[in-house]
Amino acid sequence: MGFGADQLEALAECVDLINTGRITSASPSGSAERLATLDDVVAFGRRHRVENLSAARASDVLRLRELRGRIDSVAVACLAGDGATAIRLLNALLAETGAVPQIVAHDGRGPHVHVSRAGAPLADRIAAHSAMGLAELIVAGASGRVRSCASPTCDAVFVDLSRNQSRRYCDSRTCGNRIHVAAYRSRRSAAAT
Repeated sequence: MGFGADQLEALAECVDLINTGRITSASPSGSAERLATLDDVVAFGRRHRVENLSAARASDVLRLRELRGRIDSVAVACLAGDGATAIRLLNALLAETGAVPQIVAHDGRGPHVHVSRAGAPLADRIAAHSAMGLAELIVAGASGRVRSCASPTCDAVFVDLSRNQSRRYCDSRTCGNRIHVAAYRSRRSAAAT
């Protein structure tokens, strides 16, 4: 299955958004919350090249966290294989955020699809874009690619884009490596006794 650039961008934003509220390899200790301030929200938008960040308002912080929880619920439905619930939740979210797809070009980027108006609240624009990435995945019959990290110390969500859909960890360099090192040490310890 091929993924277009817009969908890959939306899925990356979606996964990052969900994981800002989960315990991940990036936040193994301490608070999972990484959208605590307006600066955090703007930094998130900057990372994902969201247009019109100057329109960010303090109200976007709580709104984005609320919308993130709803997108997380869609991911959980995908993980459970409950396509009907995922579709119902996504449709409600897209309608509420005022998703109106349009082709735009800005900041030196060529034409690409925006799911909402540049003047819409920042939280709604981010959530609509993230939701659209999941919507395209579901329509393509690929919602099973939404996965949770297999590490017992990480709660991160990721989208398995591997050809054979065998990815188990959110990041093989951190979570995957930790598990493999622990298994190696356990085998060495068992062999020594």
